[in-house]
Amino acid sequence: METFITDFVRRQVAETETETRYRQPLVGFASAADPRFPQLRELAEPTHLLPTDLLPTARSVISFFLPFAKEVVRANRAEPRQVAREWAVAYVETNTLINRISQRFIAALAERGVKAAAEPATHNWDPVTLVSRWSHKSVAAIAGLGSFGLHHMLITDAGCAGRFGSLVVDATLEPTSAPDDPIRERCLYFLDGSCRICVERCPVGALTAVPKELRATFGCPAILAFPNRTETGLDKHRCYEWLLQVADQFPEVGFADACGKCATGPCAFK
Repeated sequence: METFITDFVRRQVAETETETRYRQPLVGFASAADPRFPQLRELAEPTHLLPTDLLPTARSVISFFLPFAKEVVRANRAEPRQVAREWAVAYVETNTLINRISQRFIAALAERGVKAAAEPATHNWDPVTLVSRWSHKSVAAIAGLGSFGLHHMLITDAGCAGRFGSLVVDATLEPTSAPDDPIRERCLYFLDGSCRICVERCPVGALTAVPKELRATFGCPAILAFPNRTETGLDKHRCYEWLLQVADQFPEVGFADACGKCATGPCAFK
C-alpha cells in the first residue's frame, strides 16, 4: 500500500499540465494514534483537529510534499521585494493540484476498500489567529518529512520551497518515523546559528530571530504556541497584510496570497 500511495502521488505530479514544474515529490506516513497529534493543540492551535476528527475510523496519516522546480525559486530570488510571477502561479496551481490529488486519492483508495478524508491545501485557518486547524506542515513533521526552520517553514530533504498536502485513511501504514526518533536539524540557524537569511529577506520585517531553545521535541517549534511576535519570531498579521498586497498584484492568476522570499535561502532545495 505504501508503494502504491507514493507512486500515485508521483504519477499525478508527473502528468500534470500546470505551468509550474516540480522536483520529485516526497511522501511520508504516520500513525493516527501518534501522541504528537494531540500535542499540536498545545503547540500550535487549541482547536487543531486530530486525524479522527477528519475520519472517525482513521488509522494512518499520509503526508506529501510537492517541491517547486529550481527555476521557480531562482525567479523569486531575483528581486528583493517584488514577488516573481512564477512564484505566484506556483502557489495557486499547486494548491489546486494538491486538492485534485487528494480527491483522486480518496476515489482510488475507495476502490481498494479504504476510506480517506482530507482538508483543503490552504485557507483553512482561524481568521483571527491565522493558525490552521489542520496544519499540513506540522502533519508532515510528524510523518518524518522534515524539521521546522526559523522561518516557520518545514525543511525537508528537498528543501522548503513547495507545498504540502495530507490525508487520513482507515488503513494501517508503516510510519516513516517514530515519536522518539531523533530529529535531524535542517535549519542552519537552529543547527549552529550560521544563517538568518530568511529574516533578512522578509520584505516587511515580519521575521525575527528567536532563542534556539524554543523548540519542541518533534521538530515543530514551541514558539508556535505563543501569539506575539517577540516570542514567536513571526508576526503573522504583518506577514499576511503583505500577502494580501501581493495577491492584488496578480489578479489574473487567482488568489495568490504568497510571497516566499523567506523560502529562497540555502534551505530552499535541501
